[in-house]
Amino acid sequence: MSDHHTSDSSARPFIAAPQASRYFPAAIFEESRLRIVRSITRGEGPALLIGSAGSGKTMLVEVLAEQFQDTLSTVSVVGAQLCTRRTLLQMILFQLGLPYQGLDEGELRLSLLSYLRPADAAPRRLLLLVDEAEAVPDRLLEELRVLTNIAADGQLLISLVLAGTSILEERFAEPKLEAFSQRVSSRSYLAPLGREETIAYIHAQVAAVGQDPQAVFTPDALEAIFAATDGLPRLINQLGDQLFWMASETGYTPLDAEIVQQAWSESQQLPAPWNTSVPESNRECVEFGELEPTQTFEPPSSDSCEPAEGLHPEQDQHAPSEQDQDMPASIPIHASPFARDADFAEPLPMHETLAATENLVQELDQLEQTADSPEIPAEACVHPTGNPFLEEFESEEVVLDRYSQLETLLLSHAPQVHNLDDANFADDIQQSEVAVDTVDAENPTIEQTAETLSPSLAEPQTLATTSTTPGDVETEVEPNLSALSTDELLVVEENDQPVVGVVPGQQFRQLFSNL
Repeated sequence: MSDHHTSDSSARPFIAAPQASRYFPAAIFEESRLRIVRSITRGEGPALLIGSAGSGKTMLVEVLAEQFQDTLSTVSVVGAQLCTRRTLLQMILFQLGLPYQGLDEGELRLSLLSYLRPADAAPRRLLLLVDEAEAVPDRLLEELRVLTNIAADGQLLISLVLAGTSILEERFAEPKLEAFSQRVSSRSYLAPLGREETIAYIHAQVAAVGQDPQAVFTPDALEAIFAATDGLPRLINQLGDQLFWMASETGYTPLDAEIVQQAWSESQQLPAPWNTSVPESNRECVEFGELEPTQTFEPPSSDSCEPAEGLHPEQDQHAPSEQDQDMPASIPIHASPFARDADFAEPLPMHETLAATENLVQELDQLEQTADSPEIPAEACVHPTGNPFLEEFESEEVVLDRYSQLETLLLSHAPQVHNLDDANFADDIQQSEVAVDTVDAENPTIEQTAETLSPSLAEPQTLATTSTTPGDVETEVEPNLSALSTDELLVVEENDQPVVGVVPGQQFRQLFSNL
């Protein structure tokens, strides 16, 4: 990997396309690069590089390609350009300098295999770098997995690096890519640069073209760039290139926070992040403002909806005006150790800053305790809502349902069905209940009870039961009806042969099992 930088002062310090010579070895970049290099050198298996848009994935892919170009056959492809297996194989053979036109898919695969395992030479190793891998279809991911299985003498011949966003990692969590996910040897994650690394990155890019970073940017400009870009390398390059173009056109030097804000607004067509105001709420009993350091927040009483003292924004002397919204004076850069310009206010002493922080924490604790106290009712500022259904309308329309009587009309002509069996059975049950109530309770006989149960019992019926002896001989047992009471009577009626008999209660279970 080359470490030399060009010294041409006319070159652009912030370039749009990634270039390996402009690689900045930030901590997160170096950690990911070393992990991937180990995976490639040892031939461990595919490696994943995950990062958000503009976090430097393409730059790291270029650095890896330059680092291994002398030791491995290196091929770099873009996932968005791949649509078929034939296209993938053609792009690999094209970068290897092999014939790729006029061949079908099978011939292309055999050509690649013969290059990796020649008959008269030692096996060759290939480094395949795929950028924007989240756009690669599933069928091509399966093809890449098959290619990584090519081995010789116990060593994988193709080292694969897939660089993409978090969508790529989510796809590898799906069951259909489980076989591919098991072969992944390392996963690396990129994140935006921190404040110190952002400033160091800007200094490195400016110094790469032979210019003095201290003479080009003021300390507040560096702070403003970090606040606007949030440490994303792509946004830093875009904003830095816009700044150098404006400086070359207008001769404005050195670049300060004001010109940074103007360049950001022109390139993004958005207000600067540090000037974004918080929209006010339309709800009642809510006021916005800043608390004075010497004042203590007093919660409102339960019978009043007036705001607490010290919360009126119209009385706040520190509230920014509309003119201040367009000025970079509100950029939060005064606490920076780089703010040495005499035009900016001096930062507060450390002990005053700590004291103000402690006061704010105490006020917030008191506010939370007051909010949790049951003395302040939650409905203090809640106004009753009227019933919307009591509203009177100017005109009303009467709607008639023409089909409301349709069911009644249809049922009036339908034939009626009567179940005579159920009616007769109900009459017998009712007569039996009446007969039992009228029987002499002192000494009722079975014959009298049987005669009064139903007209069909004019002559007593004898019910024969069977019992099984140890010799498997069935004998008829004549029940002793005279020994039964009225509580042990059961009326049994069959549909086929309407015969009603008197059965003792003790023998009902045996009779039911024989049915």
